[in-house]
Amino acid sequence: MGKYDFIKKGNVLFWHDPDNGLSDGVYQVVSVPEVIEDDSIILIVASGSEAEVYPTELSPINSGRSYKEAFLRWKAEREADGKVFYDRLSKVMDTDYEMKVGDMVIFTNDASLVFGPYEVLAFEKPDNNKDGCVYIDHNNYWFSERPENLLLVQKGGGL
Repeated sequence: MGKYDFIKKGNVLFWHDPDNGLSDGVYQVVSVPEVIEDDSIILIVASGSEAEVYPTELSPINSGRSYKEAFLRWKAEREADGKVFYDRLSKVMDTDYEMKVGDMVIFTNDASLVFGPYEVLAFEKPDNNKDGCVYIDHNNYWFSERPENLLLVQKGGGL
């Protein structure tokens, strides 16, 4: 296994911009050479901008562990008590933002730390006490996230 095996076309990675972190963030790999060396050039894109970067500046952002089975058990228990879950964001709030179960998202917390990508597992109607309504496949699967903290990176699951 090589040290750059995580760098593949289509993967979502974190770029550590050497220019004092000016453009640090989540990017998708567009072009990668067949053999990656420390001085190889990798083309990445995000939000309409692109950059040519070295592989040493990229890092994976997915823990690789899934909590989906635990979530599904937790969800079934809540549904037995009358809780209702939905398969689309548009069913729980007035939005033009297309997001559904199975989509992959990047999560940015309130401290601007980036995590993911994670699979969207369910939606709930937000109540007055909280504004989170999106459940994602992470270690706090029972805690819903706010849509504005999520960036859709892949429709229909799988990267």
